[in-house]
Amino acid sequence: MTGVPELREFATRWLDAWNSHETDRVLELLHPDCRWEDTVFWPHPITDRAEMTRYIDRIWSVMPDVSFEEVQLFTAPDDGRALVLFRQQGSGPPQLAPEARFDVYGCDVFLRFTDGLLSHYLAQYEITDMMRQLGALPPRNGEIGGAYLLKLLRSDPGAAAG
Repeated sequence: MTGVPELREFATRWLDAWNSHETDRVLELLHPDCRWEDTVFWPHPITDRAEMTRYIDRIWSVMPDVSFEEVQLFTAPDDGRALVLFRQQGSGPPQLAPEARFDVYGCDVFLRFTDGLLSHYLAQYEITDMMRQLGALPPRNGEIGGAYLLKLLRSDPGAAAG
């Protein structure tokens, strides 16, 4: 999959599959040997199909109404890569803040395709702001960059040991 039309078509099917909240529709787009890197949400890269199913199902359980809207598709057809800048919105997890809402940006990075299926994926999205919007983190109060995160660690001595 190297052309702009193919990358465009894949990105459309990708977001449609995620917005369907149907695990099988997402899995249909992934190569059986896909390397999935979303260490914002998951503790380590995923290379196992059964674990990938658990990951996707967990997304639906913690963000039952999450939706994704494409902001921009960036393509590198010579390399067979693409990046989808998206906006994700939804309600807070039922265990945390089901009445609260989040609205943040992120990127789906398609690093490699094999036999027309995604075989290496990287996720990047704004978890800190999402957690602030859901009331799980305090306001920034003007703190910049890592200073905000370090302040959080210092305010809860047990957090660093966590």
